[in-house]
Amino acid sequence: MKTIGHILSAYRASRQQAGCKGQSIASVLKDLAVRLGDKPVSSLCTQDIEQMVAAMQAEGYKPSTTQGRVSYLRAAMRYGQRCGLVNSLPYFPSLKFHNARQGFFEADEFERIVRRLSPPFDDVARFGYETGWRLSEILGLRWSQVDRQHGVIALPDSKNGQGRILPLRNGRAEIIDRQWQGRPYGDALSQWVFHIRGQRITRDRFWRMWKAAREAAGLPNKLFHDFRRTAARDMVAAGVDYHTAMQVTGHRTMSMFLRYQITDMRGMIRGLDALDRHRAA
Repeated sequence: MKTIGHILSAYRASRQQAGCKGQSIASVLKDLAVRLGDKPVSSLCTQDIEQMVAAMQAEGYKPSTTQGRVSYLRAAMRYGQRCGLVNSLPYFPSLKFHNARQGFFEADEFERIVRRLSPPFDDVARFGYETGWRLSEILGLRWSQVDRQHGVIALPDSKNGQGRILPLRNGRAEIIDRQWQGRPYGDALSQWVFHIRGQRITRDRFWRMWKAAREAAGLPNKLFHDFRRTAARDMVAAGVDYHTAMQVTGHRTMSMFLRYQITDMRGMIRGLDALDRHRAA
């Protein structure tokens, strides 16, 4: 009889194989196993999930943490379904909360961090800054997805479930050209665009390098995900329409794009100054 614990273990193994070996994922799945691990897969229902949510709320967990547990459970069950281990999925409730971070990078802050990163970690950061792509998308990029002749990257799938293309121009093309020159390792060629001796760079390994660089730069709170918000903000400020900006960053819905509140103090100041000039005319 398959249990939720079996599904969680299989999902954890799949994440590790994909290079996601962080302790945060392991601890979340371990907690889920404690709460629901002995339950037969076939009997999991929405009420069980709601009871878990209520228990976590009673234990004082933040809504974002509780929602994270539900999201990981849903992801594990969907993986089990794809593997033929789960026949049907229950409804997974969502908690309402506002947790959108609002950090941005200025150009000098980016340079302070990136110059403290060694290759190829520096180009991973540059690609994130230039595109607003998710770290997982960048680290998982293969040469089979790069068409250097036509100057495009074709991403067949992403977190939002849809593929997209990215034109390679200017700094983005230069990054890809550098990585192309760095494909060889020994007598072989890496299938990964960003690699260490032919091996895909794991999130954990990049995170260790990123954390050290931001600390050395005196910017200990900067997140890689801030590149995503920054790219969106700067494209909108440059006059790029929302739809095009979303195509570049990979946001599927306008609500998620706007959830970042793509603005900053400078934009508000310009807007208020324009209002004052209009009224004074």
